[in-house]
Amino acid sequence: MNAYGSASSKLKDWLEENGIIRTHRADEVLIREGIVSKNVIILLNGKIAVNTTDNDGNQQCLAVLSDGSIVGEMSWLEKRPAVADIVTQQESTVLCLSFDLLDDFRRSKPSLSSEWQQIIAQKLAVQIQNQNAWIHRYEGPGADIEPLRKVLTLFSELDDQDIDTLSKIGSLRRIQPSGILLKQGQVVTSIYLVLAGEAEIFVEINGITKQVGSSRRGELLGELTLLNKAAMGATATVQSVCGMELLELDKMLLDQELVANPAFANRFFQSLSCMMSQRSRDQLLARQLASRSQSAERSDDGDELDMSQLASINRAGHRFNTLCQKFQSGLGSKK
Repeated sequence: MNAYGSASSKLKDWLEENGIIRTHRADEVLIREGIVSKNVIILLNGKIAVNTTDNDGNQQCLAVLSDGSIVGEMSWLEKRPAVADIVTQQESTVLCLSFDLLDDFRRSKPSLSSEWQQIIAQKLAVQIQNQNAWIHRYEGPGADIEPLRKVLTLFSELDDQDIDTLSKIGSLRRIQPSGILLKQGQVVTSIYLVLAGEAEIFVEINGITKQVGSSRRGELLGELTLLNKAAMGATATVQSVCGMELLELDKMLLDQELVANPAFANRFFQSLSCMMSQRSRDQLLARQLASRSQSAERSDDGDELDMSQLASINRAGHRFNTLCQKFQSGLGSKK
């Protein structure tokens, strides 16, 4: 995916003026699995491989990327070790954007930054779709995932006004036990925030249906079709064994709000990107890939949540509970 190619000339000009352009020979490692990289990297020309490590220490190639590809954004979004080595396959020119630069960009130029955040979210949407197509090949028990890492990612970036916006355009929808929310290939007109319950995600490939993931309270469903305008329908089937309560957000109304309010768009796409980055990482861990990244986190004594992280989780939980109480108490319309 040429993610950078979709950027406006104004955004490209700012990134290229403020980033650092470097040329690398073939077989150079740009990002190492298990290390928190310092840059998001845009491939301007050349070719790079994305290689992760399985539980046996063997390298598995996740993708070979060409001009316009973006890598390193998962470490930036989550402040966690990279899940793969990024290695040049031929002489390649890249644009390096430091994490500090991008964090400041978000604060100082929210309107332009919202376009960048949307591009990152779109890139991750395509990445997850590609992972869904092949991840079913890897069987076996998954890795343990730190539960607090999963808490309400979407709400850690949104503010109280954003919650009011979602409340105004949302309505309550209930799915009965064993009910299907989305069916692969069918048109998706809304995205859904899980208020209660859990969902299982399945994809059908060559006539065989495989579970590729799950979603729980505080996560979005159907967001890939919001980001990928070319999608012909749902990229997966979403079913709930025990039933769910969801906040349904009409995509047309949500699009209108995102266009009208760049600051909201900036926060929304940042949150969406963080959520999808975690989903992509967890999908690899659940198939015993990205083993060096997981080992690095387990051995990092500084991996415990600090007070600022706990405060962020507390604020996110409060916003999410406020939204749940409004709709689950019967104030939201029901379907």
